[in-house]
Amino acid sequence: MDFDIGHSFPITQGFKKEEAQEIFWKCLYTGTTQENYHYWVVLPNYVKPVELAPIEFKDVGLINIGRYISQGDFPYMEVWIAYENALWEMNPSDWLYNKLSLMGENILHQRIISHPSGAGRFADVLTYKRLASGEQVISRFTVQKDYNPVKGGGNYFLLKVSCAEKDYEKNANIMHFTAVNWDLSFRSNLMLAELLTSISLGADSGISFKIPDSWNSKVIAENRLVVEHTFNDINHGVINLCFFSKVAYPSPEHVYMLTTSRFNKHDNAVALSADGPKNIVNDMNERLDDVLFEWNGEIISAAENVRALYKAYVFGCDDVWCYAEMVGPHMNHKDYYFEANIRCLEIILATFDKERGAIEN
Repeated sequence: MDFDIGHSFPITQGFKKEEAQEIFWKCLYTGTTQENYHYWVVLPNYVKPVELAPIEFKDVGLINIGRYISQGDFPYMEVWIAYENALWEMNPSDWLYNKLSLMGENILHQRIISHPSGAGRFADVLTYKRLASGEQVISRFTVQKDYNPVKGGGNYFLLKVSCAEKDYEKNANIMHFTAVNWDLSFRSNLMLAELLTSISLGADSGISFKIPDSWNSKVIAENRLVVEHTFNDINHGVINLCFFSKVAYPSPEHVYMLTTSRFNKHDNAVALSADGPKNIVNDMNERLDDVLFEWNGEIISAAENVRALYKAYVFGCDDVWCYAEMVGPHMNHKDYYFEANIRCLEIILATFDKERGAIEN
């Protein structure tokens, strides 16, 4: 998705092999004793390392593991690679957007890439920022993710390549080349921050899906199951799943109205405000129908002064409708429960399966 037409956003390689060999060099980073933080990156010949020892930046929650700056008479260009270890399975793209918001970056262009391994959504983002000095800077960010075999959880990495706004257009292809030509030198065998657990509504239903290990599930009724992210008796996210026969409920709107009717009761102190349905083409799970129906909004409790994020899908699988409702906190810079909730819901959709038999209700 593009937000800006004043700055180009190349997404194809702008150099032939011979040209690239003349313009760039390959840096192999080994500045830490732990191999899971080692990486390689392709840099312009005039961009050289200036900081290699890990440096913690607490204000943005990142550890820098490599800073490279242009030398000599070449225009200013800086490449910066950093990481964070986080407990939960998240989309690297959602993690990056959280960091961009925290760092005050304004998004100009972006593209989302779904990793073929099922590791989630990755992002390639062009941003603009005016520094306190008045200087205007254009940056391009990309991300990587890997399991941390020592601490557990995931290592989330970002690369940032920047230049002055006035020099961007003549450097756009070079910045793109560096932004997409880097990777970890020693990956683990798992590109997820958590292992996944298989969940079943029951053998008779034939319905199953997967969730990250930090989540718990509970069957509430024959056609309802709840998935929770709860720690020390505090709930940080809940996903309600309800199932209905397509014969009894002919449309997704029928299912949505039925499942959300509890918010319309006059004696209920909790209100739902949501927009939808939005038709989403199914490109995540061949076992689901071709289109998913999405609603987005908030659940508001005036008595408790709470405004929780609401996201729901109605989708078909074989002869059953599924209503999947996620409720949890909005994005913030204190924790990653928002990002973990979004990712868990996506994993459920991506792994959902129904083998046999309709649910009668």
